[in-house]
Amino acid sequence: MTTTEFISKIEARLRPFITTLPPLWLVRIYSNSRRIFIRHLVNDLPAEPVRIPEANRIKLWDIEFGCGLFNAAGMFKYGEGYELCAMQGAGAYLAGTTTSKKRNGNRKDTLHPFIAYPNSGAASNWMGLPNKGHSIVAGRLAKIERKPLCPVGISVSADPGESNYDTLKNLIAGMNQYYLAGVDFIELNESCPNVPGHKQCDTNNKSCLEDELVDRLEYISNNFLSKRGRNLPVIIKLSTGTAPELIPAIIDILTTLKFDGVNFGNTSTKYEYHKSSITDEEKWLFDFFVKRYGGGISGRPLKESSLNLSKTAVEYLKSQSISNEFHVIRTGGVESRADLKESSDAGVQMNQWFTGYFDNFSRFGHRLYSELFNSHVL
Repeated sequence: MTTTEFISKIEARLRPFITTLPPLWLVRIYSNSRRIFIRHLVNDLPAEPVRIPEANRIKLWDIEFGCGLFNAAGMFKYGEGYELCAMQGAGAYLAGTTTSKKRNGNRKDTLHPFIAYPNSGAASNWMGLPNKGHSIVAGRLAKIERKPLCPVGISVSADPGESNYDTLKNLIAGMNQYYLAGVDFIELNESCPNVPGHKQCDTNNKSCLEDELVDRLEYISNNFLSKRGRNLPVIIKLSTGTAPELIPAIIDILTTLKFDGVNFGNTSTKYEYHKSSITDEEKWLFDFFVKRYGGGISGRPLKESSLNLSKTAVEYLKSQSISNEFHVIRTGGVESRADLKESSDAGVQMNQWFTGYFDNFSRFGHRLYSELFNSHVL
């Protein structure tokens, strides 16, 4: 057992007692321990690579993925952790989200606020995309020693709070840096609730597919997608709060502009809607975090919406005649074999996880992907 496996198991046993502490103490504990834990985790590798049965391999966009599950953006913000993911048997590796300018992210109470609701399988964060910038992370990814069946992806965003021609030029410049760094796919984050300029498309806001977003997507299509000299899929990540009524319009625009996929989705700010998924003993902690920081909710409360949106998108795609290869990715509440089976039954071949990753790591350690895939081919 490695050091981080041991720590994670101990932390899981202490959770019932930890959640009785004062709420600000808990936010400090979780915010600081999460950062320290990931820093150690990326260097605390399993003794041998974990093997996933060949039957679970997936080929999308002519890229081979070891299985249909890998980390969501935000876990490895700075381009660290590739060897860890490859040795654990992850289907791929995703770095970022990065922006053209270095960002310190949101800070309050001297923290990048994060809290877990362990009994609810959920978490909240108000981090605001802290990152080193496209250039530094692209340089790191260019030096990665690639492993078979673990392609490298990067999540990117336009600089939050800015909306002008220079911002789009900087975004394209960053995407070109990753192109030259040899990444295998790019995910464009259009849905972070913790920064200005990223809308949460909930069912009360049918105008979220606004002209500004369409103009931005058209610019990216004309200035990057149409100029790709090699196979480099670009996926758009949207919120799990996206109104289902918008999906046909979203798919039509993305496929017309030659994007390669859509990911539902990111954390949610639908606090009252998701509060019912938080256990009674943790609702007070949830209320404290929302009132003090806001932030986005992740984990089990998003399970139903991520599945339904992904399923609706797949069904609409089947009804259309699409010339280019286009796939739907599911993110939000993925934590078990049953979740992966539901995705597969809905026609979704690729999933990402974040909160579910850490819950499974506390139980299975570095064999967490093996536990989901070795005895159950999806």
